Amino acid sequence: MSSKNDSDGTIPRLTEYPSGLKLIVCGLPRTGTTSLKLALEQLGFPNVYHMSTFVENTEDSELWAHVIRAKISGNDVPREVWDSLLGDYQVVVDAPGCYFATELSRAYPNAKVVILNRDPEEWYISFANTVQELIKRREYLEVLETILRPCLPTQASAIIRIGNLLSKSSIGLGSYGKGECLEFFHRYYADCRANIPVERYMDFKVQDGWTPLCEHLDLPVPRLQTVNGWIHAPFPQANDTESFHSWVARIQYSILRQTWRNMMLCGFVLLGTIVLFRQVMWLTKFGLYTSHD
Repeated sequence: MSSKNDSDGTIPRLTEYPSGLKLIVCGLPRTGTTSLKLALEQLGFPNVYHMSTFVENTEDSELWAHVIRAKISGNDVPREVWDSLLGDYQVVVDAPGCYFATELSRAYPNAKVVILNRDPEEWYISFANTVQELIKRREYLEVLETILRPCLPTQASAIIRIGNLLSKSSIGLGSYGKGECLEFFHRYYADCRANIPVERYMDFKVQDGWTPLCEHLDLPVPRLQTVNGWIHAPFPQANDTESFHSWVARIQYSILRQTWRNMMLCGFVLLGTIVLFRQVMWLTKFGLYTSHD
């Protein structure tokens, strides 16, 4: 790993980075995962696997299904499988990867770990008004996805199938009441702390800012030049409730547009098939068509 020293006032950038995960973030959705993703990118980590990465690159869905089913069955996932899934990334943060934080920490024993915290009550309010709404909608769409799969974009089908596989297996958060959500929250963090050596992780909230994070990662704090001299760069603050809903709306609009186009195409194919079949039957009736088997 190499970076510019902050003595010259520049934001550090990593110019070389070995392959394999270097940082695992144990943090449920809505704990500041997007803000931390942006901070880590600013620190120079070139590839961060985040929930948005999965949504935009759902070709990995079968591998995710494999590791989810392995966890359901209590089977270990070999390092080779994780490398196939995450080999191009240096950091994993947010769902679906966060639900495998302890497994990833064993598969990548040299990776550092950040346990990303948030006040449980604040977290639940944010989660209930954003991600949980999608979970409920996604579970409702499961039957419809099965029926419309030939017309659905692969992105939509993968999001529904992998998301429901996580939530219905209790590996991921589901459409729970407040009590169950908070129980899941506390159990998740207790499991991370119980199964990851204390010397490998740090507890962190995005409100803590750059200093403890950079100390843990052995990187200089990013700085910006102002008219009054060099100052610490502001820590990213992103993905509030309004921004989350705007992002979801853009994804849904794209999916609906593709679905409608596919349904129109399927309709034309079906109509053409019916017309061709009727034409063959008419020609056969009058002896104008014979099969050449």
